[in-house]
Amino acid sequence: MSSTIIYIDGGAGRVIAAIPALLKFHRLNPNNNWKILVPAWDSLLWSIPELQDRTYGVDTKGLWDNIILNATEIITPEPYKLPAYFKQEISLVQAFDREINKTKDHSDLSVPKLQFNKAEEKWAANTIADVKQQQQKAKTIVIQPFGRGATLDRADIIDTASRSLSADAYLSLTKKLIVRYNLIFFGDPQFQMAADTYTIKLPNTTDLRMWAAIIDCSDYFVGVDSVGQHMARATNTPGTVIFGSTFPINTSYPDYFQIIEKPGVKKYSPIRIAGLDTLLADRINDKLSDFDEAEISDMFNKIVSHIETKVR
Repeated sequence: MSSTIIYIDGGAGRVIAAIPALLKFHRLNPNNNWKILVPAWDSLLWSIPELQDRTYGVDTKGLWDNIILNATEIITPEPYKLPAYFKQEISLVQAFDREINKTKDHSDLSVPKLQFNKAEEKWAANTIADVKQQQQKAKTIVIQPFGRGATLDRADIIDTASRSLSADAYLSLTKKLIVRYNLIFFGDPQFQMAADTYTIKLPNTTDLRMWAAIIDCSDYFVGVDSVGQHMARATNTPGTVIFGSTFPINTSYPDYFQIIEKPGVKKYSPIRIAGLDTLLADRINDKLSDFDEAEISDMFNKIVSHIETKVR
C-alpha cells in the first residue's frame, strides 16, 4: 500500500486554504495510507473527520521512525512557485489543488471549512453575548486590521509588505464602526493602541481555534490579507477584506467577500522565490495600504451597505 505524506508549510491561512485539496486527495485516493505534516497550526484540522487522525505536528514523538520512514512519497506543495499563481490566474485554494492532486480541474473543489466541538461553540457564543452586553449593539464585527508582517514603531504600525492598515486609518475606521456595531479586535495585543477605546480585546490565551469559533459566531468580519479572512470564509461569515500589496484573486475569495483596494500601481512580490525582487516590489507597493480620511469614509459606507445586504 502506498503511503503519502503531504507537508503543509507556512502560515495558518495557508493551512486553511489547503483543506479543500486535502479533502479531495482523501476522496480520490481511498487506498493510500496518507498523512499530513504541519509545522504549526495543525489544530486547525481538528474535528474534520477525514483529516484529524491523519494530521501530525512536526514535534510528535516517534514521527520520524513511525511515519516518515514508512512513506513512499512526500508532497511539499508550494503555491507561490506556480506560474499560474504568481500570474494571478488561480487562487491559493486552487494552487494547492494543482500541487497536491496534480490537476487543473478545480470544479470539484469544496470551499475551506473549519469544524468545532460543542465546548468551542459554547465558549464563542458566551464571548459574543458578553461583548453585546458591554457594547449594546445588535450586530458584532470582528476586525483584523494588521497582518503578520506588522511591527510596532512607537505609536504607529509599520508593515513593509503593505498588508496592514496604518494605526490612524484603523482608529478612524473603528471610530465610525462603533456607532453602529460591537467591535472585537483580532490581532497581537501590542497593536491595540492606548487610543483604541472602540474595540474589545480578548484574553491573550485565545488561540486560533477559539478565534475561528468567535468569527463563526459573529455577524461580520473586516480585515486585511491575513488568517482572519480565511477563517471567515471557512465559517461562511460575510465580510470585507481590505487589500494593499497582494492580489485578491490569489489570496482571498473575491466571489464571496467585498474587496476594497486602493487604486495605483501594484507589483507582485515574489516571496519564496526571489529575495531582492521581493524587497524591491515592497517598495513599489509601499503606499497601497495608506488611506486618507475621505477613503476611510467611503470604506465605512461600503461596509455598512454590505452588512445591510448580507446580515439579517
